[in-house]
Formats: sequence, structure tokens, C-alpha cells
Amino acid sequence: MYEKHYNIDYLAETLKLLSGVKEKSYAFFKNTPDGGTIVDLGCGSGQDVLNMSRMFNNDKLQFIGIDHDPEMIAAGNNAIQEETNVKFLVSNVLEIPLADNSVDGVRMERLVQHLSDPLTLFKETQRILKDKGVIVIVESDWNSLSFYNGDSNTTAKLNHYLTGKKVNNGKAAQSLSTYLMESGCSQISIEVFPFVLKRYEDACKYLWIDKMIDEMHALDMIGADERNHFIESQRRADQSGYFSCSMNIVVVSAVK
Repeated sequence: MYEKHYNIDYLAETLKLLSGVKEKSYAFFKNTPDGGTIVDLGCGSGQDVLNMSRMFNNDKLQFIGIDHDPEMIAAGNNAIQEETNVKFLVSNVLEIPLADNSVDGVRMERLVQHLSDPLTLFKETQRILKDKGVIVIVESDWNSLSFYNGDSNTTAKLNHYLTGKKVNNGKAAQSLSTYLMESGCSQISIEVFPFVLKRYEDACKYLWIDKMIDEMHALDMIGADERNHFIESQRRADQSGYFSCSMNIVVVSAVK
């Protein structure tokens, strides 16, 4: 059994890379009326919940972070400083422990990709949202991952592994508008943010490329020669100053 494609350290590293996109996603909630509630589903260690609370800088809004992992929720609770308008809940996001029509906004980041039944999530989101409530989704498009050196066949196999095996719903980013339409949302908007990494070290830190290649070899998806050639090609490009890989991050918003 291989490690899930995230942990607390991984989330902390990607926080640095995605800071601009995160702030963009927070801004959709700027018109939330006083007394409103914003929920972050699959909140991980809770940093986005705390960031939103501090960004809006008032106690007129409530922020709730929900995640299935008690370790993540414990990290969120430990990070609370003076925020009295923040709370964290351990729960399955497919059975959200909130009342019907009770929240003004729902945010989820890199959550849909982990769900094999995303439509159930969107039905739950619709249930808890008030009329005209806002939903914002930040998602990785794993199918867009590209390397501009080495054997393109290996990159194609890597994309197939990520979207078809490693990540439950690796092509989720390309289906978000469909999920939203099918759940009854309107005013759908999409922005695509391409991220380019210029060091192989960063590709391993933010995308776990070295781990993915090792897993593919262990699963006999690539041979030892292909694995070694891919890694050597990336390292050689890195040392020579022309390493480059990219992946898109998608931000989608809609209104109930």
C-alpha cells in the first residue's frame, strides 16, 4: 500500500507555492454578509481557515474547517491564536455535520481529486449552502503535468499513473464545471493558473515526482533503465540550467 498523495509536511510546502492562488480563492467571500459562515471542506491542517479569518480581520464572520483526519484537525486547533470565530471539525465531507441552508460559502482545495464519488460531495455542498451561497474550488490538473526534457513516453506513463491510479479522481479539475452544473449551480467561472518549476528539487518537493517514479518502478509500470534515465535526464537538465516542468491549477467558482 503506497502513501496517500499528501501529508502535513507536503501541505506546508505547497502553501508557499500556491499563496497567490489561495488569496484569489479567499476573495470570492469578501461580500459575505455579517453573521455569515464560511466552511473549508478538506481543510487539512487548517491554514486556509485561519488565513481567511485573519484576512477578513473581523469577528462578524464564522469560519469552520472540516477534515476526516484527526491529526490534521489537531494541527489546526493548535494553530489557533486569538481567533474566536474559528472552529475545526473531524468529519467525512460526504456527510457534513451542518444543517440545511446554514452556510454562506464553501471552499475546497485539492479535495475533489481524492473522491471517487464527487457528485455526493456536491449534493452535500448544495444542501448546506444558503440560496445565493458561493462555492469556490481550487484543484490540481494532474493531467496537465509536463516535463520539457527526458523521454516524453515516461512522462505520459507518469500522467497515466497519477490520473488513473495514484489519485482517485486525477482528472477532477477538468470536470468541475460539469459537477457544478449537474448539482444545480449557476454563474460558473473558471481561471487557470499555470505553475512552472525550474528546479528538479522543487518538482520533488511540491509534486513528489521522485516518489511517484519510484512507485511506478515498484509496480512494474516502468523498468529500472527507464526510471534511471528519466531521473538522470531531469538532474542533468537541472545542473545545466534548463530544467522545466509545469502544471495547471484551476480555480472555479459558482453560486447556488
